[in-house]
Order: sequence, then C-alpha cells, then structure tokens
Amino acid sequence: MSILNWNDQLSVGIDSIDNQHRKLVALINKLDEAVALGETQDAIAGTITELVNYTVYHFQHEEQLMTEAGFKAEMFVKHQHEHQEFVEKIQGIQAETQNSAHIIISKELLDFLMNWLYHHILKTDKLMALGLNHDIDAGLLEFDQHEQFDIFHSNLYSALRESEDRFKELADNLPALIWITNARQLPIFCNSFWFKTFGITPGAVDKQQWLQRIHEEDSEKVLQTYRKASTERTRFKIEYRLRKPDGSLVWILETAVPRIRKNGNFAGLMGCGMDITAQKEAQAALVKINQQLEERVNERTRALTAANKTLEFEKNQQTQLNQQLREAQTHLLQSEKMASIGQLAAGVAHEINNPLGYIYSNLQSLKQYIQDLIQAAEWAERLSDHLPGDHPDRHAFNQLKQSVDLAFLKTDAIDLVTESLEGATRAKKIVQDLRDFSRIDKQERELFDLEAGMDATLNIVNNELKYKAEIVKEYAGLKPYECVGAQLNQVFMNLLVNAAHAIETFGKITVRTGYQGDDWLWVEVEDTGKGMSEETKAKIFDPFFTTKPVGKGTGLGLSLSYNFVKEHEGRIEVDSTPGKGSKFRVYLPATPPRHTPTAKS
Repeated sequence: MSILNWNDQLSVGIDSIDNQHRKLVALINKLDEAVALGETQDAIAGTITELVNYTVYHFQHEEQLMTEAGFKAEMFVKHQHEHQEFVEKIQGIQAETQNSAHIIISKELLDFLMNWLYHHILKTDKLMALGLNHDIDAGLLEFDQHEQFDIFHSNLYSALRESEDRFKELADNLPALIWITNARQLPIFCNSFWFKTFGITPGAVDKQQWLQRIHEEDSEKVLQTYRKASTERTRFKIEYRLRKPDGSLVWILETAVPRIRKNGNFAGLMGCGMDITAQKEAQAALVKINQQLEERVNERTRALTAANKTLEFEKNQQTQLNQQLREAQTHLLQSEKMASIGQLAAGVAHEINNPLGYIYSNLQSLKQYIQDLIQAAEWAERLSDHLPGDHPDRHAFNQLKQSVDLAFLKTDAIDLVTESLEGATRAKKIVQDLRDFSRIDKQERELFDLEAGMDATLNIVNNELKYKAEIVKEYAGLKPYECVGAQLNQVFMNLLVNAAHAIETFGKITVRTGYQGDDWLWVEVEDTGKGMSEETKAKIFDPFFTTKPVGKGTGLGLSLSYNFVKEHEGRIEVDSTPGKGSKFRVYLPATPPRHTPTAKS
C-alpha cells in the first residue's frame, strides 16, 4: 500500500536519476508500511539502513555526473552540501531508532523524508538537470515557489497526515479513552484523556505500565480479549475496572474494531472506552435496595410462619392423613377399576339381553302381523270395489280409508317396524360387544392359523369393505400359533372396520404379516384414510371413546382389541399421519405364554 505516488512533475528528464528517485519513493512507502503494521524494531531499522545505503549510492551517482560534466563549482558545492546534510540527518535518526520508541521516530522520519525529497527533487535536482543536459526543455523544468507546496499537498501522504492530525485533535478533546494499536498490539496513539485516566505521562506507552493500572482480577481477561481480537480480527466489547493514580476504581466499557488495510493486511485495533462508573454504582445501589427489600420480605415471612406454626402443623397432619387416604383409595381403584367395568358391562349386557330378546322377537311378529293386516286391507279394498257405488258399506269404507290415510299406513307401518328392528339389531350388537368385553364366554387356547383367521374376517366384513377400499394382502406365511383365535379374529375385525371408516371415498387397505427376529410375530393393517391427530391417538384405546357420529360406534372395539392382545402378552403399535392414513401393528410373542388368558381389566 503506497502513501507516496510518483508524479510526472517530479521527473528531471535524466533516466538514471528518475529511476533512482522512484526507488527512493518505493523505499519510503516500504518504511511507512512497516511502521503501520507494527513490524519489529529490527525490521524497521533494516528498512532505514536500506534507505540510507541507497541514498548514499544515489548522491554519489549525481555527484559523479556533475563532476564528469564540469558542473559549476559553486552549484556543485551547494548540491554536495545538501547531500551531506541529508545523509547526516538520516544517519542520526537511524541511530536513534536503536534506543528509542521506533514508532514516534519513524513518523518524524517520514515527515522529514517527504519534505526533503520533494524540495530536493523539485528545486535542486531540476536545476542540476538543466546544468547537465542543455537539450532538456527548460520550460518542462520551470520551478515555481508554490509548486512544491501544491504537489506535496495533492499527494496521498499529505492527505493522510492531515486526516490523522484532525482525528487526533478531535480525539484529544473527547472525554473518552481513544486508542490505536499496531499489528503487534503496541499502542501507536492514545488521546489525552487516555493518558490522564491511566495516570501515564504522554508519549511512549509501556505495555506493562498500562496493564498495572487495570484491576488485578480483570487484567488477564482484558489481555486475552485483545489477543483474541488481534488473532481472529474481530470486534469486541468488554467491561473492566481501572485503578486511577489516586487509588480510586472506575469502570470502563470498551469497544474495539480491527484495522484492515486495503491490501488486506491486519494493522492493529482501534478502540474507545467510556467511564460507566456511575452506571455501575447505580446498579449496585439498586441491587442493595433489592436485597434490603428481600430481607424485609423474609423477616415478615418468618414472622408470619412463626405465627401460623400451630396451624401449619395441624394442616400438615391433616394433609398426611388425606394423602394416606388418597393412596389407599387409588390403590383400591387401580386394582378394582377394570374389574368393575367388566362386571358392570356383564350386568348391563345381561339385564338388556333378556328384554331385548323379546322386543326383537315381538318386532319380528309385529312385522308379520302388519304384513297380514296390510294384506287384509288390500282384500277389503278389492271387495269394496265390487259393491255398488251407492252401497253404504262401500261409502263407509272409503271414508275410513281417507280418515286413516290407509295408503300411507301400509308403507309407513312396515318402515317403522323395519327401523325398529334395525335399532334392536344395533342394540344386540352393543350387548354382544359388552359380553365380549366383559369376557362372559370363556375360551381355551389352541393352534390357530392367523392368516386364515384374517381371511375369514375379511370375508365376514366384506360388505363393509368392498365399497370403501381395495384389499391388498402381503402375507409372510406365519406358522400356526397357539392362541384364542376368536379373540384375535375380533381384533382383526375391529382394525379392518375402523380402517374402512377412516377412508372417506375410496382407498386402499393393506394387510401384512411377518416376524421380527426370533421373539415376535406381527399382523399389520394399514389404510390410506384421513389419519389421526396426536390427541386422538392418545385416547383410541380408552373404553367408550369414539370419533364416530352418535349411533355409529360404541367405543369398545379398540379397547377390547387392546385387552385381547395384552392377554396374549403382546402389544399394539400405532403410526398415523393426518391426511395420509394410519397403520396398526399387533405384536405377539413368537413363543406364546403357557396359560389361558382370563378376563383382565
């Protein structure tokens, strides 16, 4: 990155001299970059040595050209004197860099080089070029007293220096800690407020002197934060305590950002710190007030606790007694709950079954009687039609037909009885479900072909399925299994019917079987229906829970299926996605238990 730009106005018209001037400009740019990046003292000293050596070589070349051309003695001596004066000056600064703060000295050196180089080239060397080569157009080398000033201040270096001076003037008048470091984490600028706050004499800043002012509990944290920001080139914000020269502590909130040059090199950090002591004191005061309030609340709480000690003791005793009672009650309910449900279901089924039997039988008889009455009424109509039109019986019969609406009665009476029979049939089905749920009928284990049982169940519910779904079978060839086949058939039937009800138009029901390792076999029913929410899935095995409309389901199917599978020491797993369908998989132990399942709750 260059701070000095070669300008055609700097050309003196002699190639060797102009090339050497360009080299001097490049060396000055190199020196400025080394200072900006915070290179080591040795690196900067080496660049200065290179500059000194090349300057001596350049002056010797100029003096040789003037000697060979028979340059005027007076002008030669003056030119040579300027050379000697410059060499002595830069060698003196070179010596100082070995024992002094190189950053400040290097800046002074750059300022000196800029002023001397432009003055020497624009005036002394241009006059030398005219004396050496009379073929050079003197108009191109005319020197105006303002030319040096204009070129110097149009250069990037002068703009940079002016910007820095303005920044420093502004920073020195702000009540904030403003600082800049180089790439080696050494400060190259600190404003007046920074020096005043840290109690350090303005000038070169010693790193250890700076760290000693930071509170001992915070110094390592601050140092690590600086190192991390420099290594990772990231911004940071940190709070730390600073011990002022008078011994008082102040809180500093400091933020910093990385300095990245245009060529991508990391040049250090630039930060700003604010005194937040007042804010911290206010926070501490607020914490203290909160603590005092909390202590008062605690005191009043303790007083209230002491005042109600007897009441609390009695309350605890009562609570313990209630807890013991609840535990005993819960234990009793847990052990008797499902048994009571079974007994209740059995009792209800028994009480309903008898009257339902003669209601159903009487409805069948009533249906036949009504059909007979309808037939008799039709015969009476035909006989009435054979009577003369003025016959009083025919007239009375016609009036009766109109008053009772015989045509409507003939159709509606049959419909009423049919609907009543359907209701009675549904009631019988509910009673049967209750009987199955309560395990009124005892059944024994035997070898059973589960896949054949599934086929039989599919045949039984075919009328329920054929209009709703395509049936796909994917059997694995299960071996005969020792179980209560009627119970598992009931499980299959419930799963198949529920699958059909879940399909709103027409879909697919897939029935699968298989083994899981050597321990389990499984039977699966999957549908493409509307699926279930998580809330519904959590309740589907509860007795009497149903999502079907009133009158369409009893809520006992899946509950009964769950109990049957549990009695066979198996389990049912459900996978369902709303809008995509459900999958029920019944797992049964490959080696069945050696006892006959009994009705459990």
